[in-house]
Amino acid sequence: MADGGGVPRAEGLRVLYLTVSSRGDLRVDAEIKRVRAGVRAAVHRDAVRIEHLAAATVSDLLDGLTRFVPHVVHFSGHATRRTLVFDSGDDARGPGRPVEAESFARAMGAVDSPPRLVVLNACESAAQLAGLLTAVPMAIGMSDRIRDPDAIAFASRLYVALADGQSVRGAFQLGRAQLALSERPGADFPVLAHDPAVDPASVVLVAPVADPPAAAPGSVTNTISGGTFYGPVIQFRDLGQPPAEG
Repeated sequence: MADGGGVPRAEGLRVLYLTVSSRGDLRVDAEIKRVRAGVRAAVHRDAVRIEHLAAATVSDLLDGLTRFVPHVVHFSGHATRRTLVFDSGDDARGPGRPVEAESFARAMGAVDSPPRLVVLNACESAAQLAGLLTAVPMAIGMSDRIRDPDAIAFASRLYVALADGQSVRGAFQLGRAQLALSERPGADFPVLAHDPAVDPASVVLVAPVADPPAAAPGSVTNTISGGTFYGPVIQFRDLGQPPAEG
């Protein structure tokens, strides 16, 4: 994301993490726990903010889009090739509320600043990716029914890699590699789709500034071993453009 002059603007990465298990049969709590733990140990851990909404309803989705203005929207829960199942908001367990893929995509594109990436960590959700690309430049889904342990392992590695400064494509491939190295059967299930004008290998969502600005007079900096330490910041590059040099 650049300002009017085309210069990347430093900004923390915001991830809206929606989890739903209306029937109580998915380990979505274990997933977000693993993701948070992994990001806390990452290179740029202080530059990533995860807003987790458990038992997410449709209202939670819309409120999260407008109030949190996420760069990444993540959904973990049940899905079909044409729907995502959100929580109904009822106190008792139940089947949840199916949301058509077209309606979900419309919500992504309705806001002034649509997400850069949508991750659908749900069975057979890859069938929805083409529709999502009408609203967002990149989307990840699953081509088949994926087991809980595999979904958890993929999500954890994906976000750790992003927080370590990997490109979207690199983080995606590392997530698949995590499954393959663990000899899990779902290593080929994750699918990355993107707008033809966008190269995910050139999109780095979390990266340090190459030359940190000098501290302003009177400001306080942290020092490590006699040197100056600058906390990591985020550069959002115009999607489809090569990374800025230098």
